[in-house]
Amino acid sequence: MAAKNDLGRHGEQLAVDYLEAEGMKIIERNWRCRHGEIDVIAEDGSTLVVVEVKTRSGRSHGTALESVRPAKLSRLRMLAAKWLASQPRTFPTVRVDVIALERFAGDYSLRHVRGVV
Repeated sequence: MAAKNDLGRHGEQLAVDYLEAEGMKIIERNWRCRHGEIDVIAEDGSTLVVVEVKTRSGRSHGTALESVRPAKLSRLRMLAAKWLASQPRTFPTVRVDVIALERFAGDYSLRHVRGVV
């Protein structure tokens, strides 16, 4: 289990580094409430971006992107609404992105899908 957690933490850090390199501002990481967790909350210009990060070390259970199912996306939208309700600031638009990382032979491939519906 520790190896899985290390893989996830490393993947999340790679995702944050990527988002910052793309010009996004990280607002919060691993925000939790009793309903679940948002991996990364970022700002892309005036848009609030809720990011789900999935990291896989192989494809035996499908790709990292395939593991983000409609129920998870629905939960992320609900969590985004809860996070926004607790903030003094508002955002004109909110977007849900997925960053899928896959590790093969020690190298990572990263796929960023913006505005997942």
